[in-house]
Amino acid sequence: MTTVSILLVLLSAMLHVTWNYLTKSSSNPKLFSMYGGLTTVFITIVFAFWVPLHLIPSSIWIAILVSGVIHSLYVFALSSAYETGDISYVYPIARSAPAFVPIAAFLLFGELFTPLGILGIVLVVFCIFLLQFRRRNLKQKLSGLLKFIRQKDSFWAFVTLGTVVAYTLIDKVAMVDFHQVEDFSFVLQSVTYFLFASTVSYIIYTITLLIQKVPMNAQLIKTEWPQILAKVFGSLVSYSLILYVMQTEPVGYIVTLRQSSVLFAVIAGWLFLKEQQGVFRLITALLMFIGLFLVATAG
Repeated sequence: MTTVSILLVLLSAMLHVTWNYLTKSSSNPKLFSMYGGLTTVFITIVFAFWVPLHLIPSSIWIAILVSGVIHSLYVFALSSAYETGDISYVYPIARSAPAFVPIAAFLLFGELFTPLGILGIVLVVFCIFLLQFRRRNLKQKLSGLLKFIRQKDSFWAFVTLGTVVAYTLIDKVAMVDFHQVEDFSFVLQSVTYFLFASTVSYIIYTITLLIQKVPMNAQLIKTEWPQILAKVFGSLVSYSLILYVMQTEPVGYIVTLRQSSVLFAVIAGWLFLKEQQGVFRLITALLMFIGLFLVATAG
């Protein structure tokens, strides 16, 4: 990866943690995500008048639709996990996708593992296992682990992980295809893809909350509108940067380097949200990052 690409990915990681921190610290993470999402939909509508949509191939529109559907589950799962779970617990699990993308690639495309890749995957899975043992559960027997994983924050963190694996594979293929379109700025391509996929995602997400009859608390907009706008900006720039880099760089290196955000998230939860087990989770996150690095460089 070039120096510029590395800096862009690190910036993306920091922005990603920032908007996750804002979501977690909200008084109502689900509504916070919805109001931010509706703001993104409005931006997309305005944005649509300024881009050459007729140049976008049908294959990209299909990818946008599929990715948007998966992203709607991602938003719901992540906001559900943050309702009860610590960011220093939920975030590392949700962002451990690089260890599982090779597994998906093996099952779907027959790609083989290398010894270092296997070691990295084992290390990441081991770290996820470690995160299940919160201090109050250290004496819990192994037989109780599955019951513990089924708790709300754990369950939704793993669902989020699954959606990240799915949309990462789809978005990588789509952006490589999109990169071949002439007369369409490469930077504009990533922003366009993100906005339209997000629009699909947040429309579905909003409908889901309405069907569930989640109380619409308008007061949240009055009290948290700066955070909502910051969340919209952070998510837009963060993922647009990743999509831009995906056009020319290997997805394994990109996704792994971006997971440096797990360290930022644990530090943020420990220092700013006063979450417990900060040192333990920081060490676990560091080991996880090493495992992700092994996976990325195994080829």
